[in-house]
Amino acid sequence: MKLQTKTNIGIISVFLILGVSAAFMTFKWQNDHAIKAAENRVRLYIRAGWEIYNSKIERIQATLKVLAEDQRLQRLLRDHADGALLDEVLSELQAIRSDQNMDILNVLDSSGRVILRTRHPEMRYDQVSDDPMIRKVIKERRGCGGTVLLDEKRLGAEGQDLVQWCTRYGGEAEGMMTGAAVPILRNGKLIGIIQMGNLLNGSVEKVDRIRDSLFENEQYDGKPVGTATVFMRDLRISTNVLDQNGARAIGTRASEEVADRVLGKGLSWTGRALVVNAWYLSQYDPIRDPDGRVIGMLYIGSLEKRYLDQRSRAVFMNLAIVFGGMVLAMTVFFLIMRTILSPIRRLYRATRRLSKGDLSHRIEVRSRDEIGELSDSFNYMAEQLLEDQLKIQQSQAELERRNEELRVTNRNYMEMLGFVSHELKSPLGSAVLGVYSVKDGYLGTLSEAQQRILTSVASSLDYLNEMIKHYLDLSRLEKGELKINKRIVRLKEEILEPSIQGLMPSLEDKQMTLESDVPELFALCCDPQAMRIVSENLLSNAVKYGKTGGSIHVSAMVCGDQAVFTVMNEGEGIARDKLDLLFRKFSRIDQPNTAGKKGTGLGLYICREIVEQHGGKISGESVAGKWTRFTVSLPGAVTIH
Repeated sequence: MKLQTKTNIGIISVFLILGVSAAFMTFKWQNDHAIKAAENRVRLYIRAGWEIYNSKIERIQATLKVLAEDQRLQRLLRDHADGALLDEVLSELQAIRSDQNMDILNVLDSSGRVILRTRHPEMRYDQVSDDPMIRKVIKERRGCGGTVLLDEKRLGAEGQDLVQWCTRYGGEAEGMMTGAAVPILRNGKLIGIIQMGNLLNGSVEKVDRIRDSLFENEQYDGKPVGTATVFMRDLRISTNVLDQNGARAIGTRASEEVADRVLGKGLSWTGRALVVNAWYLSQYDPIRDPDGRVIGMLYIGSLEKRYLDQRSRAVFMNLAIVFGGMVLAMTVFFLIMRTILSPIRRLYRATRRLSKGDLSHRIEVRSRDEIGELSDSFNYMAEQLLEDQLKIQQSQAELERRNEELRVTNRNYMEMLGFVSHELKSPLGSAVLGVYSVKDGYLGTLSEAQQRILTSVASSLDYLNEMIKHYLDLSRLEKGELKINKRIVRLKEEILEPSIQGLMPSLEDKQMTLESDVPELFALCCDPQAMRIVSENLLSNAVKYGKTGGSIHVSAMVCGDQAVFTVMNEGEGIARDKLDLLFRKFSRIDQPNTAGKKGTGLGLYICREIVEQHGGKISGESVAGKWTRFTVSLPGAVTIH
């Protein structure tokens, strides 16, 4: 298939995909945006609805605060039996309740007992301290506003007409009241409470005010644009939602899903809700009494159809713009592609030749546009590749030569290191034997000065002997001559005891004690010679860096399939930030407590190499100023029976 044909098919396919994708994304974005914007707007509506809901409570509370300052009311609370004063206060409060269009206006003493009831004056001295609003005022000595439930007994005390009213508007002899209670104080002491409230059952003032303020009672396609409802628990008691007959849908209930989330869990519910016969984007918020208990719900809904129609119009308009632009862009793109393809074909042929190794081929530049610049770049790239190829060949040859030199140098270094260390080992052993024989008095008694000089010489010879052993071990490791031949070995008998025996003079000199709780029958699978090197290095370090008069502790145990032994010594320890340096080649840790103590910096490096060749691990830990411990773990723990 020709490039032109492929290009045409590709362009058409791309634009078709873009068109479908654009249509899908446009629809999805508009749908998500419209629904999300609508839900956000409903959330704003519910906030505004709460402000309207609470505004009347605040007005009631403000009125009660003024009444609480009335001197006649305070005198009445001090003298309940003053009939004339009682009638005067009752008459004035009844006028206020009527003027404020309230259902309840009561005066109570400090214990929550009713002293004066304006709706039902003959019903007095009953206790209403179980009212959350009253209870909170008694406890906190300050005003409280909110919503409370009134059971049938309380409603009956306030007036049988209220029981009948609630039963008529909701079918239940229970009421839901919004209002407030304010303390009456004298010299800072609570002497009484005044409470006023208004039943929501069958009342339409709040919900209609919310609807009119937020939606202006607007209609869309014969449906209300917005509705509001107050629920007592899950029962509609105040609403402007209309049923099939056009009457307010008081007495109907919320869905189980909404009731479970809002009433059961105390959370708001936002989403689509079928309200009678139309879908509304709705939010239900919990209504709580002063104790924080959920006793009902405030609902506000916005007609979904209006948002869906707006979304459809926006989607259609956007799609028309997108597809029109795509058709125009496709036409222009076809024209541009015709002028681009010809030089691209030449560039394609040149790259094929380049890929086959023809670095001398160049493209004839016929234009100064981007394709011409691309051709120039190709020619420059080919030239650079040719130069780089020559440089790489030269560098590779030089690298091979230097690598060979390094291999020879390293081999010579290892051979010389092994030779020198081996040749020094025998005469040094004789020197050590001789010096220690004289030092320990086998050839006669020494003076204090002679003893001091020979001790210094012995220390230097010990360091030289340790250095030669380490260099020999290093030479064997570097040359690959240290072969690991594993067998079952008794740790104490074949490895630790020979190592300890060689260190006894040093232990005695430093007055150190060595404790071992390694079982006689504890065994492991290892190369005994190689593991003895590890043991000698760890014990030698414990003696060298341990404190005079201190102790060294050697232990062993089985952990799963691992044989683990540890060497721990008392001493100055090692700083935590320097533990990582322990196992590096030629690494020496400079600390005040190690000043003057010689070492090659190879012992622990050799230990790590030997342990890792066994498939194990070695680690160190320390507490500065107290102790240092090294732990060796080897696979294949064995117990000899």
